[in-house]
Amino acid sequence: MMKSQSGDAGRDVNLLTLSMFIRRIPMGFLNVVRPIYFTLLGFDPLTVGLITSIGLIISALDSALFGVLSDKYGRKPFLALGSFTSALRFMLYILSRDFWVLVIAQGIGALGEGVGAGQPVVSGYIADKIKDDVKRTRTFSLIAITNAIGSSLGSLLAMLPLYVQKAMGFSEIDSYVPLFWLGLILSLTSLSLIIFIREAQHDTFKNGKLPILQPSTLKEIMVYSMVRCTDGVAIQLVSSLAPLYFYLKFNVGPEDLAPIYAAARILPIPAYVIAPLFAVRFGYVKCLMATRAASGLLAFILPFIGDFNLASLNFIFYNFSIELSMPIRQSFATIIAGESSTGSLVGISNSLRSFVNSLAPAITGFFFQVAQLYMPFTLSSSLFILNMMQFHLIYGERRPVKASQKAVSQ
Repeated sequence: MMKSQSGDAGRDVNLLTLSMFIRRIPMGFLNVVRPIYFTLLGFDPLTVGLITSIGLIISALDSALFGVLSDKYGRKPFLALGSFTSALRFMLYILSRDFWVLVIAQGIGALGEGVGAGQPVVSGYIADKIKDDVKRTRTFSLIAITNAIGSSLGSLLAMLPLYVQKAMGFSEIDSYVPLFWLGLILSLTSLSLIIFIREAQHDTFKNGKLPILQPSTLKEIMVYSMVRCTDGVAIQLVSSLAPLYFYLKFNVGPEDLAPIYAAARILPIPAYVIAPLFAVRFGYVKCLMATRAASGLLAFILPFIGDFNLASLNFIFYNFSIELSMPIRQSFATIIAGESSTGSLVGISNSLRSFVNSLAPAITGFFFQVAQLYMPFTLSSSLFILNMMQFHLIYGERRPVKASQKAVSQ
């Protein structure tokens, strides 16, 4: 019987992984083309930043709501909702170029972006299905690998508008529409896979009690949220409008950025394989501190590089440092408050983080508009260093220090 349950868990996690892989493809090309597409429509950098910020605000609301509700009612309905809203966003992109429709589309799409590997519903589902800490970290690493491959494929598809423009005679703006159709199809395919996964039941689902209401859990969530807010703003100051930065400084388009983004997601794959080993050997906190220090240094250097090729190489290594930390941080989050409240912990922390993060694209867009291209990167670097210090001061002397400790104590 236990073997059968283990097999069912493996099947469900595999289906979820495949669904996320497929949905990562359109997310991959959206990260590249969206800021440039909005600019081609006539929006200035500040407006592009504000549209991006609106998506983060909506993401803040759904992250908390989905996380808490999934702890109480189950993960599957919210996994399905994420794929559906992703499809709806692409439909709106296809139908309209009106500013307010695009704002609505960005808000709706933000609901779909809230079920990535480190997001509350997915983290909670994996915590429900896989109880062993080390195996869970390995699962997050596997998902990080498949997500990286999906994002890389999507990044390469950002070259499609140029091909459509040349081969089919589309205008520069119209050449993006086939890409949006592809995103719609892939999102619906992702949704169809979610239908076949099975819900994981635990005590929270049965008795309707939410661990988040316990004072100790609330305290843990608030502390973790503060730490996550710092690194979230640091990342968003650079990543949210990075394609627009390259477009403004080096006059390059999606076809030039596509291989850069693909490389930035593919290169960390070997590191995902060894990330669990580092977590066991050195502990979660030391690994996270090291990646934050590297990210801060690379973010600081980037705007002072005048050559596009060298700046691209720096950006690839910057993304490498960000991606390397993800499977370790995701598993770290599932341990802090225990399996049953994982969705609440990750959901509330992501919600507060997204509210704070929502300021970052607007700040970056403002600095881009006044031609202070280096300022977002300088601010980002400072926040990465602060985040490194937070991990050391708050979690350095606390559990969980190593991924193996809980298994050993059991």
